[in-house]
Amino acid sequence: MKRNDKARSLVFFIVPLMVPILLLGSFSILLTQRYIVRDLDQKNAGMLSQAKDNIAIMLNEMDTLSISYQTIADISVPLKSILDSEKLTYEQVKALDIISSYIKSPANARPYIDSIYVYYNNPYRHILTSTDGLTKLERFPDKSWFDRYLEHGEGDSWLERRSINRFDIGDKPVITLYRKLYTPGAARATGVLVLNLDPAYVNGMLREIALYPEQKLLVLDGNRTLLFSANLGDTGISEDDLAAIVRSREHRMTLDIDGKSHVVTRLSSDRHGLELVSAVPRKVLYSVPNLLGNVTLALLAISFVLGVLISYSLTKRNRRNLKAIVSLIKAAQNGQALPEMNVRVSDEYGFILQNMIKTFLEQSYLKTHLSERTYRLKYMEMLALQVQINPHFLYNTLEIIYWKTLGLTGRPNEASQMIEHLSDILKFSLSSPQSTVVLDKELEFTKIYLEIQKIRNKDKFEMAWEVEPNVLHLPVLKLILQPIVENSIEHGIKLARRKGCIKIKIRQIGPKLRIGIVDNGIGMPRERLTEVNEKLRSYDPAFSDRDLSASDRKMESIGLYNTHKRLQLHYGDAYGIRIVGKSGWGTKVEITLPAGSAAPQDQLLPPSA
Repeated sequence: MKRNDKARSLVFFIVPLMVPILLLGSFSILLTQRYIVRDLDQKNAGMLSQAKDNIAIMLNEMDTLSISYQTIADISVPLKSILDSEKLTYEQVKALDIISSYIKSPANARPYIDSIYVYYNNPYRHILTSTDGLTKLERFPDKSWFDRYLEHGEGDSWLERRSINRFDIGDKPVITLYRKLYTPGAARATGVLVLNLDPAYVNGMLREIALYPEQKLLVLDGNRTLLFSANLGDTGISEDDLAAIVRSREHRMTLDIDGKSHVVTRLSSDRHGLELVSAVPRKVLYSVPNLLGNVTLALLAISFVLGVLISYSLTKRNRRNLKAIVSLIKAAQNGQALPEMNVRVSDEYGFILQNMIKTFLEQSYLKTHLSERTYRLKYMEMLALQVQINPHFLYNTLEIIYWKTLGLTGRPNEASQMIEHLSDILKFSLSSPQSTVVLDKELEFTKIYLEIQKIRNKDKFEMAWEVEPNVLHLPVLKLILQPIVENSIEHGIKLARRKGCIKIKIRQIGPKLRIGIVDNGIGMPRERLTEVNEKLRSYDPAFSDRDLSASDRKMESIGLYNTHKRLQLHYGDAYGIRIVGKSGWGTKVEITLPAGSAAPQDQLLPPSA
């Protein structure tokens, strides 16, 4: 199957699995984000409103104090007299105790109040504090507020962040709220009321009402100065970020704070000029959508893997079915046996295979009949080949016997021996021409034939045998040695002037049996040797008269060619005869056939013609 087919199969199975999950995940994320935005706005609005109310309650303490020390004459008048006196009378001391309770009580009762100062302009720079009572400014450790009071211009009330060092143990941050005091009818302020708030308490209150642990809750004044925060440490918000928050008219925005995206919500307090800011990391707010996104991605990955596995399995099954179809078609084209396969009609491939097998079996009967006719033709051809070999030998032998019997007496002689050998050979060659024999039997009758040839040729040649004992039991085609030996005698040794020698060497080389017949006759020139080997490869006995010239029929004999053809008909084209030699030295004929492992083709022929 091609790669583009595999890709189409992959897309075909994966897309239906992934699209519903992708749509469901996207829809869930969208709905969750909308819900979170709406819920965040509502919660942040409620939280900031609560923080605003709490801070307003703290800052409103100044209103109560201002009413007491500015509009109540029983407090303001005696206090001014006390602050203007260098030494106090008994009545002033008693009055001072009463007046001091008005600032000590709220300072002690309210945990968010650090201290309260009351100052009226006086020549001795006396002040009344919730911590030290009546004292002089020179002896009081916190003096920076007085400078702010003197320096401040317009405005009767303001806030600032500062530090005080009351006991020489380190600076303590406070948020100071100033309120100028006026004498009835006076145009200029005659004093100041100072309320110091503890930022640690306010910060703790902000942390308690914060919606998320990672949330930054800030309170800024009009100058973008940080007054309170839900975190005591560095908030990570720069001056530019604070300026952008204050300048923005939107109550909700997104800013990068400390390298992370935050959702910022703001609320203004017009009365005190404060800005309350909430900054929550985006990943905290969208943790649920992010979780849904991760789950969606995980499901998509699982769907992809499942899709790949399913696609691979189905593609593999389809490929296996297609290969079965191809192998079935090839077997039908090559006339081979039907491949073994288990076909179930469970899909279109099973239906195709079942119908192909049915068609194959229906045509098998006709093919069997055609094959039988082909084998019968080969069988008749082999019979004709043997008929061509045996009469030629029989004619030469009978001619010699005829001349021998003329000069013999009635007692046993060479003629009788030849007749006896001839009888054995005829019996061997004419019985069951299609069968094979073991090599030992073939050698036995070859030796009988050689005995006749020795009598005919008056011991003109000798025989040498080199046969491996383990090959004597192997089956071979009958009468394959006699034509080759005859060729060696008639066209090699008889024409030589020296005594001849024929050596037969038989050995097994792997799955093949190799038979070599070597003679020291006249040999063949190279050109003639090439021509003979070419004719062996192209020889067809049905057209032997056209394939062989007169010199071929006279010199090499058709027995050599027919033996080669018989070997190929029985064992296949990979087997047969090969000839090598050299002019004046001799010839070697090499026969190659299977060493009993390959069944001869004639075993498939009918038992009788």
